[in-house]
Amino acid sequence: MGDAAISLPLLADAADVQARTEHEFTPAERARVTILCADASAMAYTLVPSMPDPPPATAVGVVCAVVLRALAAPPEGLKEEAIGGHTRTLAHDGGGLYFTADELKLLRSPVPVPRGAFSIWT
Repeated sequence: MGDAAISLPLLADAADVQARTEHEFTPAERARVTILCADASAMAYTLVPSMPDPPPATAVGVVCAVVLRALAAPPEGLKEEAIGGHTRTLAHDGGGLYFTADELKLLRSPVPVPRGAFSIWT
């Protein structure tokens, strides 16, 4: 017998993403959002292996932000545009789905506050 794959729950779903945007998803967009939610959730579990169970309350918002950012990314290949003397970045080097350092912090367990006596060496 082989090892059974463990399926972790999604951290957000298409309804969560829909609730965070004014754009009404078409059926095709909703299908893409569902896949992006699964991919972003899997990435989150991989990038933060110490994620608490249950995940922190911030997890839904973080995954939705990642998915919405991926949806807003321009077509493949277009990373920045320049108009006159102004340049703006349109896409991350890693492509569509990525987590910022701050987003990853929101998925980790909080660092416990030290308690008890301590000494300060001078």
